[in-house]
Amino acid sequence: MIPFLDGFDAKLSSAYKTALASGELIFTPSETYKIKETVYNIECQVSYAPALAKKPHGVLLTVEEDPRPKLDRPSTPVVKCVQNTNPFLPHTPALYVTDASEEHKILLNKFCIVPRHFLVVTKEFCQQTDPLTPEDMLAVWNTLKAVRNTRDALAFYNCGSRSGASQPHKHMQVLPLEEPAPIATLVRECSKRQPGKKENRPGDVFSVPFNCINHVILLPDPEKTDKSEEDILVEAYITLMDAMMMSIREYAEQETLSEQDRDLCSSLMSTSFAYSWILTREFMMIVPRKQESSHPVNGIALDINTLGFAGLVLAKTKEELELVQTRGVLEIVAETGFSFERTQRSPEEEAKHREQQEALEKQMGSALSFL
Repeated sequence: MIPFLDGFDAKLSSAYKTALASGELIFTPSETYKIKETVYNIECQVSYAPALAKKPHGVLLTVEEDPRPKLDRPSTPVVKCVQNTNPFLPHTPALYVTDASEEHKILLNKFCIVPRHFLVVTKEFCQQTDPLTPEDMLAVWNTLKAVRNTRDALAFYNCGSRSGASQPHKHMQVLPLEEPAPIATLVRECSKRQPGKKENRPGDVFSVPFNCINHVILLPDPEKTDKSEEDILVEAYITLMDAMMMSIREYAEQETLSEQDRDLCSSLMSTSFAYSWILTREFMMIVPRKQESSHPVNGIALDINTLGFAGLVLAKTKEELELVQTRGVLEIVAETGFSFERTQRSPEEEAKHREQQEALEKQMGSALSFL
């Protein structure tokens, strides 16, 4: 066990109970709805918590008096947008759990709907748009290993405002779960050997069948390789970043792409990173983000952070809940990523294409049986 995280699970539970009792941590009960995604053969989860609609979102409106001399005219109120003070510097003492490393501390999520939801925060200010460092990933990885009394845990990073980040100070998040996240189930299913496809192995990069650009890499068991945990994480991250950039370049080459989308791709490939990052003890995943919210339907849209790509979404109003129940979680989530245009085929062309695919899969399946 890492010295910083010795007895971590007990510290986490104790800090959570104390902060909850003191009112420094606000746990919002939610109603949970399971939605069967038949296309993906997984069950996604919607948490309905209308009380969170009032949660502060990082920007505060203040009203001040006009500083100019009043003379003979009435004073005019001046409305300004003022950024909230950084909640991590200094942090609320009651939310502190322990240090995760020399560079990171662990704080409880002040507004949570999952008990013991915590953040891995850089001690010094770093931008939430900065790439993850080896130290960032290792600190998160160590907390994933240290969490106990839970069936699973999932770490994620909202990189940039388009991925749902509401605070500019770099922080990763870890969610202790009572059951594996839907994305974990889907990744395992996609990794299995199937007709026309070999089994995915550690180090392999592939995509899950969302209708948007995404890349997943399976992680090797550190005990079965001569690489350090840090090297495993760094290599996986660099591989996924390279894959993401290649996909964005391919996306930008579409002839029908709007000028706005081309500019967005250029910014993503230069300085304006925006992506969702997921880490479990089995795999790492990255999804470039085009926008934070789904496409509005009758004026209703859903804000999607990285957890959406784990198959977990939050609805804060009845209208949002009805929207996601009607359309499905993953269809809405995919709208916030980069989706290639689907080629429209006639029914005859579609039938012929299906026949060709089935013949190819059968041929490949026969060939793979000898491997």
